[in-house]
Amino acid sequence: MSTRTRWALISSALLAGGLLAAPAAAAAPARYTIVDLGVLSTSTYAISVANAINNAGVVVGYTTVASGAEHAFKWANGTMTDLGTLPGAGNSRANAINDAGQVAGTGDRATTSYGYPIRWSASGVPQDLGGPIENRLGVGNGIDPAGRVVGGRRPADSEGSPLAEIFDLAGNGTYLANPPDQLGAANGINAVGQVVGTPAFVWQNGSLAFLPGLPGQPSGAAATAINIRGQVTGAAAVTGPSNTHAVLWSGPSIVDIGTLDGITYSTGLAVNAAGVVVGTADPMCQPCVSPRAWIWRPGGTITALDTLIGTGTGWTLERANGLNDLGQIVGVGRHNGAYHAFLLTPLFHASVNFQPAGSTVPTGYAKDTGAVYANRGNGLSYGWSVDNTANTRDRDAANSPDQRYDTLNHAARPTNANFWELAVPNGTYVVHVAAGDPSNTDSVYRIAVEGTLAVSGTPTTANHWVEATVTVTVTDGRLTVTNATGGVNDKLSYLDVFSG
Repeated sequence: MSTRTRWALISSALLAGGLLAAPAAAAAPARYTIVDLGVLSTSTYAISVANAINNAGVVVGYTTVASGAEHAFKWANGTMTDLGTLPGAGNSRANAINDAGQVAGTGDRATTSYGYPIRWSASGVPQDLGGPIENRLGVGNGIDPAGRVVGGRRPADSEGSPLAEIFDLAGNGTYLANPPDQLGAANGINAVGQVVGTPAFVWQNGSLAFLPGLPGQPSGAAATAINIRGQVTGAAAVTGPSNTHAVLWSGPSIVDIGTLDGITYSTGLAVNAAGVVVGTADPMCQPCVSPRAWIWRPGGTITALDTLIGTGTGWTLERANGLNDLGQIVGVGRHNGAYHAFLLTPLFHASVNFQPAGSTVPTGYAKDTGAVYANRGNGLSYGWSVDNTANTRDRDAANSPDQRYDTLNHAARPTNANFWELAVPNGTYVVHVAAGDPSNTDSVYRIAVEGTLAVSGTPTTANHWVEATVTVTVTDGRLTVTNATGGVNDKLSYLDVFSG
């Protein structure tokens, strides 16, 4: 989510008591628990907004403090910590966090109320990325695993809006376009250095590609976030009662996610490795119905998050700004009238990485080392039908996007009859399966979940991994992953499971 470059409290449109309530949601079984992340002020009018969450479950955003200013925060394990501001400054916002705990955001300086891009270290030390020209205001909107920040600043002549830039670890900024004014500020970056922004584009290593709008619709699109697989979400122009629809791009293909209740302006704000998208449907007018936070799953339909938290919580959810690979969602809503940040956690979620016992475990994941199904002592029970410990691999390959893609277990050894199971309560689950090998393409991947074909494809030298997300129903207390007919040398990298 882009951050405003001048600092003020949340707009009167957001706080106005005259906004109409969202349409009543139909009662449904709760699929998420919800936590109010709180504020750093005792004022009745204090607000907080959560913008991002990493795979460790650490949340960042901003909140009003005792002085009435906005300060960036980091929230973990029930505690909100003030990230502070640049020395002597008044305001800051945190917009993104990587798994190492480094944070990208925006803040003013002691000498001006303009905003500048900031990177906070994992220990909370802020670094001003704005440069020496005071009127070259800008934003910090995304951060990759290495700590590179994307966002942008005004041109050196201080004219116009911020233009897309990437900031290296030393704080040096490089424009992504030539001429630079082709692109507005960048909004996100993934683990392989793909950057997205507005107008809808993907940039990587100096190569720039623009994303298409919806077929048969007016031109115009914006890209807000990108996952590790290169899938992009954002919004594209449409005709009719809504002016934009949330969309998901997978390469050049585009999926129309739509909007809720005919509300004008629906936008996808975050997408995780499973291809699940969250965002907001916002009328952008007053008085109007309030914005509505939503979720969309591959193969599903756009759904209001209000309908997935049960009744009697006191919450109406307005924006879903962030999402991690474990299925946790953060954003902002009204809790008994207070405008507060929230954290949603699926009633059940498990993310498992297939790897040798001694390999590094990815943040937020449980390790599966090939042992026979058993209680693992980590709150989960899972494993193989036969001992498969001899067939785990850790490749240490340069082309692996991260550790999850660098490790694997041979699912079809000793025979195709081998299978893997995870204990789950009976119910419906969203399951994301990644199969592949960074060092070899000697496979045809065919992997089923609960008898439903999920992964189906052949790796290439350009793409060593095949991934898919399916929704399945479990009735016997175990989610089962098997080799499907036609598979050759199946290899499992990792999977994510959360209640659907």
